[in-house]
Amino acid sequence: MRGAPTAPATPRRAGFTIVELLVAMIVTAVLGAALIRTMISSSRFIDRVESGREARGTARAGLNLASSELRMVSAGTGIEAATATSLTIRVPFRMGMACASTVGSPGVLVAALLPADTTIASTSLGYNGFAALETSGEYAYVNSVANPTAGVVTTCTLAPASLTLVAGTSVMSMTGVTVPTAIPAGTPVVLWRRVRYEIAASTALPGRQALWRRQLNNLGAVTQSDEIAAPLEAASRFGFYINNSRRTSDTVPTALGDLRGIELRLTGESVRTARGASRTEQSRVLSSIFFLNRPD
Repeated sequence: MRGAPTAPATPRRAGFTIVELLVAMIVTAVLGAALIRTMISSSRFIDRVESGREARGTARAGLNLASSELRMVSAGTGIEAATATSLTIRVPFRMGMACASTVGSPGVLVAALLPADTTIASTSLGYNGFAALETSGEYAYVNSVANPTAGVVTTCTLAPASLTLVAGTSVMSMTGVTVPTAIPAGTPVVLWRRVRYEIAASTALPGRQALWRRQLNNLGAVTQSDEIAAPLEAASRFGFYINNSRRTSDTVPTALGDLRGIELRLTGESVRTARGASRTEQSRVLSSIFFLNRPD
């Protein structure tokens, strides 16, 4: 006798069990969390690197701009005033030779000035007077009462000056407040500007510090003010090389004529705090600049 027919087996469906799905989700979550942490860490690292580069750029910009003029200062007579955060200097910007002078108050100097780039040497960018090199090796600075005017060329080419002028030379007449002694023909002379470099409160970034370049007139009043590097850390300042000491001093010498050089101590800061950091990034730059025409 034949048995009853057997029902066909139901085929098993392909797929995942709940346990497999849970395991996959947990593994994916762990890998995703690790990837997110890596991305956040990389992003913060890049942000800090960029902030550090920004801080270094600020410090170096201030250093480069200030050092170009500080290197032209004459030892002994080139510094007018100094503190830990402020330097008032006489910056030569054009050179030449004396042709003739008139002693008096006021006095006059006629000089042949060497060719120069007008974008740098123009008196419209600032002019406070002239200076003549003395036998001591220092420059004697004279305040002027007006901008230079065109001088008579033959004052330089004929006797007693008898100078041979190269192409592009300018003969200029300068009136000084007081010319105490005659300036012999052929004496090196310079035109100069009065400039103050100062570490003070920033205008561009309130609450931060900045390096300022200010031009002054002969009365000490500011005629132009430029914020050239910001932000700087509050401890940024100047150091002072006094006479023959190899170490800088934090204290300004009583006699400014003893200054032989300046150390720029600028610490640049990033404008903002990088993600994940507790403070702004900082970069300190030190540079020593020694003055020209040392008398000893």
